Amino acid sequence: MQSGKILVVDDEKDFCFFMKKYLVSKGYRVDIAYDGLQAAEILENERYDAVFFDCNMPELSGMELVSIISKKNPGARKVMISGYEGINEQFAEKLDVDVFLSKPFSLEQLEKMMNEI
Repeated sequence: MQSGKILVVDDEKDFCFFMKKYLVSKGYRVDIAYDGLQAAEILENERYDAVFFDCNMPELSGMELVSIISKKNPGARKVMISGYEGINEQFAEKLDVDVFLSKPFSLEQLEKMMNEI
């Protein structure tokens, strides 16, 4: 995906700010939600090329958000992000996630992943 619209969903505001700053510098339009419930509300009216989301969030987890993304924005690439032990690529695949990123990740890893989706 060379450009497009991305939703970043994470309860860590610093992480959201970092992701938005980086992705905007690469030419993407970026919206932010600080929990899964807010993301679900945004997905009612907006369409995205990709949704980056943390697995563990208040209100509505990333695991629950996956099905909402699939229903409300079926064309969006689902990118799960987590730093928790036990949440990995195999776990994400079972949830029908397109890409899994383990926190912390480098800008090089992020760049490579963005070129692949």
